Amino acid sequence: MTEQHNYEARREELRRQFLAGGETVPEPPGTGGVHHLALICSDIEETIRFYTEVVNMRLTRIIQNRDEPSSTHIFLDMGGGNLLAFFDFPQLGSDATARGIGSMHHVAIKAKPEAYQAILANLKQSGIPYDIHGTEEQGSLYFRDPDNILIEINTNPQ
Repeated sequence: MTEQHNYEARREELRRQFLAGGETVPEPPGTGGVHHLALICSDIEETIRFYTEVVNMRLTRIIQNRDEPSSTHIFLDMGGGNLLAFFDFPQLGSDATARGIGSMHHVAIKAKPEAYQAILANLKQSGIPYDIHGTEEQGSLYFRDPDNILIEINTNPQ
């Protein structure tokens, strides 16, 4: 048995155990979805420019971080009632995190094909590297923000 086969067998066991009713499940009681994701950036102005000019998000709020007076907390409208937030921590330095348990892999953002195409055009114009799974009209578009956070723009309905 190959190692890949073992991984797929494990995934199949997880599906059998936890998705007995199929992969579409009813909305869970007590939660209404994501209000915002809060990430950390090294340069708040560069982050604002990137997400407003390249990803076409709208900046909605700038406040002091409640936990750290030197830190600024910004909110960007991702659409669909969801926000992407960033903190800077200017007094803590700029050490990057390592990928590992407890860290985030990427942020996947739903988009209509026309928004996907507009972001792709912005990436090309800005010379930002990207990878497409699908076509230039629709699919999944992957790229990294100024702090190396992996962003996916996805036109698939699920």
